[in-house]
Order: sequence, then C-alpha cells, then structure tokens
Amino acid sequence: MPRLVAGSPPARDVQYLLEHAPALRDQPWVRYHVKDGEKGPIVWEAKHTRVTVKDEHGLPGMGLHLVMARNVLDAEEVKFFVSNASPETPVDVLLLVGFSRWQVERCFEDQKQEVGLDQWEGRTWRSLKRHLILSAISYLFLARVRQGLRGKNPELTICQVHLAVSALIRSWSLSRRASRRLIEKTARRIRYSQQRKAAARKSHYRRTLRKLREIGINIKI
Repeated sequence: MPRLVAGSPPARDVQYLLEHAPALRDQPWVRYHVKDGEKGPIVWEAKHTRVTVKDEHGLPGMGLHLVMARNVLDAEEVKFFVSNASPETPVDVLLLVGFSRWQVERCFEDQKQEVGLDQWEGRTWRSLKRHLILSAISYLFLARVRQGLRGKNPELTICQVHLAVSALIRSWSLSRRASRRLIEKTARRIRYSQQRKAAARKSHYRRTLRKLREIGINIKI
C-alpha cells in the first residue's frame, strides 16, 4: 500500500493553517461585497489558497479551494469554505456560492412547513420514497406558480402561494358569497404580510448600511 515519505509534513486543520501557514497567515484580508441580502449588504473579508485534502487512505488526494471569510461587522465570526471548482475560479464567485447555501435550507424549510415533507409516518422505503416524490412535485407546483406571478408581485413567497392555493381550493365547496369573503380575507392577509416584510427589510437594510459606514465602508445603492 502507498505510504507517505518519511518526514512529510502532517495534515493540518484549517484553523491551524490560518494561524501558522505563511501562505495564509501573512496574506492580507481582502474585502468583498458579496451580495445584497434581506438585511442589507453582505460584506466580508477573505483569504484564499489551494489545499490538498486527504483521501480515504490518509494520502494526498483532491486539490480544492479553501476560502476563509471574516465578517467585517464581527471579526469573531469566521467561516470556512472548500470548493472543487476549477482552479481559475475567482474568489468573489466562490464567496457568492458559499453565501447562497441558505436557499437550499429555505427550500427544505418551506417543504416541511407547506407540503408536509416532515409528516411522513411509515415503515417501508417504498412509502417514504413516494412521500418524498409527492412532496417534491407539490413544491415544484408552488414554485412554478410563484415564478409565473412574481412579475406582477415580486414580494410573493412560496408560503403565500400555498396560502392562496389552499384558499382557492376551499372556496370551491362554498357559496359564491362565502367564497368571495374567503378569497378577499386571504388576499388581505398576504398583502399585510408583504407590507410588514418590506418594512422590516428596509429597516434592516438601513441599519446595516449605518453600521458599515461607522467602520468606513460606504456601499453605493
């Protein structure tokens, strides 16, 4: 079995590399305006290098990007990202992808809350598989409806689409008057939720801009 040459440097964790490896320790932090989030501009400082990770036998394996990012508003908050993207991929692209992971998390959260992904009760793999398929199809339907309506209502969310569709289906069994009241009530509820979310986002955005200006970072909007 292949073995490391005697005297080869041992594998190190990323925190050790950041603090002791000259390639990272002596590298200056570079500031990036990653993107605009729900609470304002996302600005982080980053260091980047290429690393080789261990394979299943403890030998040098795949070469990866290693990005270490530090929040400019809280230096204690440090994140580490690894990527198998091509070696020439810019750091700002790696950061954008790294800070977009929440969209996957939100997808699972919406599926659990809106289409019952976490409500399966069964004992066989086949029934679980069917439940996952139905949940995915239901979520795809809501996402397609939202995509089609966002041109007229950019604030529309998956949860609000589900609320509207549920009200529409319930209205089919009601009288015309009761159906109209239900649809109008649902529409008011959705508008109220959007107004509150827009106001909260505007407040968070201003607060973040103010904090950034206090440390000398001016973001053009």
